[in-house]
Amino acid sequence: MNGQSVELELKQLLGEGLKSNVVLRDYTSFQVGGVCDFFYVAKTINDLVKSVEAAIRLDLPYFLLGGGNNILISDIGFPGLVIKNEADNLVFMPGSAEVIADSGLTLSKLLTEAASRDLGGVEFLFGIPGTVGGAIYNNVGTPEIAVGDFVKFVTLLIPNPKTKSAKIVKYRSDWLEFKYRESRLKNETKNSNYSMPRPIILTAKLQLVQSKREVILDRMRKNLELKKEKQPLGVHSAGSFFKNPGKLKEQTAGFLLDHVGAKKMKIGKAAVSKRHANHLVNKGGARAEDIKRLAEQLKIKVRDEYRVNLEEEIEYIGRW
Repeated sequence: MNGQSVELELKQLLGEGLKSNVVLRDYTSFQVGGVCDFFYVAKTINDLVKSVEAAIRLDLPYFLLGGGNNILISDIGFPGLVIKNEADNLVFMPGSAEVIADSGLTLSKLLTEAASRDLGGVEFLFGIPGTVGGAIYNNVGTPEIAVGDFVKFVTLLIPNPKTKSAKIVKYRSDWLEFKYRESRLKNETKNSNYSMPRPIILTAKLQLVQSKREVILDRMRKNLELKKEKQPLGVHSAGSFFKNPGKLKEQTAGFLLDHVGAKKMKIGKAAVSKRHANHLVNKGGARAEDIKRLAEQLKIKVRDEYRVNLEEEIEYIGRW
């Protein structure tokens, strides 16, 4: 099937909302990234299911884009369908501290809506950009606590390339095999780089904690102040670029990078933040290739000096 007939059939399946040759730069926190073949905004869970099933039917690689954080998209772009996840329904379960959230719901909306109902426990997520699905996929959080600790169930869309279809399945949180900045979904995707159809998160049930609104809001404020103090905010970055090799201060990626002179390093318009050595930033006009090359140099320096192999927390997406 040639490109023209693929586009025609995709349009029949997804409607006029389908776009082609969209620049992904504007959808990522790094503000880099090339063009995707096709682009579709999913406003509901039904849209998500429909778009993934369309990609499977046409043998198209697909990538689910949330807040555009924790990723570095290639300058060449993504060869297939990028699905922008904006499904953001949120249901509070009566008489309990449980919520069911669509995967495209922003973390900020989850936290503020929960706080207005005296529900907290996840204040550590305040100030972290992105969506519920992205947070679960990456198991984001602090060194002490992560979003996976609050997940009870997830509803996934599981593709079957042989039958060119997909089914909706509900799993308990242990199926996701949460680890530090890791989940089963992220680990499987990392090994295939989107060459095979991957499951996606549709919704998640989270167990929150009853608390007083003013206490929750105070914790959120303090967490944001701490982030402002330690991290570069308001810049084109993907947050922490590398995972921490250990839990001690001397084992953090930021400490190791700082002590090999990372803050002085740059390639083109890609540089290491002066505020935090584990944050790579686009100073304006950087290419994705510049950022990736800078990351490789940083890994070499840490390996040579400390015999430690840094592993990316972010994901490389697209054609490299």
